[in-house]
Amino acid sequence: MHKDFYASGFLYHPRSQQILLQQSTDPSDQQKWTLFEGKRLLDESSEIAFKRIALEVLNIRLSLSSVHPVYEYFHSQKGRNQSITYGEVKTQKKFTVSKGRLFGWFTFRQIARLGLSEQTKQDLTVGQRVIDSALRKSLGQRTIG
Repeated sequence: MHKDFYASGFLYHPRSQQILLQQSTDPSDQQKWTLFEGKRLLDESSEIAFKRIALEVLNIRLSLSSVHPVYEYFHSQKGRNQSITYGEVKTQKKFTVSKGRLFGWFTFRQIARLGLSEQTKQDLTVGQRVIDSALRKSLGQRTIG
């Protein structure tokens, strides 16, 4: 049984339809854009863990109602359970380089041209589908699920 559980995710600004990702400024990290990530604490839900991670990394307070689950899976390359969430923000804040990390806002179309791992591409593709489905549902349109 795998006990380690990690929460990952991104911020989403609905008005601009952009997501916030991070990139390490350390050249040894291959400088790929990534989701925000942290280990989930004991008895902490994925949403609460992501809320805590956003505060620690970005110094931004998310309400629990603005944090949405995307999906969970076992990350075989890392040998751990992974949950993906996103936090909806009303303001598209500009973040400066902090703790060796660079931050950037991107549309879903722009991420196709970014340096991303295959898993991050998959996580963002599923995230985009969840966001699109929630939008259709809010407009009274038919959705799956």
